[in-house]
Amino acid sequence: MSDYRTLFDRPIEEIQEDMLFRADNFQAEPWYGDLQLYLRIGVCQPDRKNIPNLQKALKVLGYPTAIKEKDGKPYLVPQRNAPEQTRSRPKPGQER
Repeated sequence: MSDYRTLFDRPIEEIQEDMLFRADNFQAEPWYGDLQLYLRIGVCQPDRKNIPNLQKALKVLGYPTAIKEKDGKPYLVPQRNAPEQTRSRPKPGQER
């Protein structure tokens, strides 16, 4: 990507992980500290105004996120996918 700022113009659903994209590309952004914190511990508490761009940056780096609130404060946490339905195995001695 020639200019990473074009990333912020796209909807988050269209953003794909880019394994060659580096976190350092965002060094000039005011939320860079939150990005680094998330990459180290997997959660951060950014300013509300920075959440959309921070989520897009994390997604391109391979970290899709969700917003959770606690005590009225937003936190970015890892996005959890719905668990897949697994077929239960019959117990020994039971037949289907």
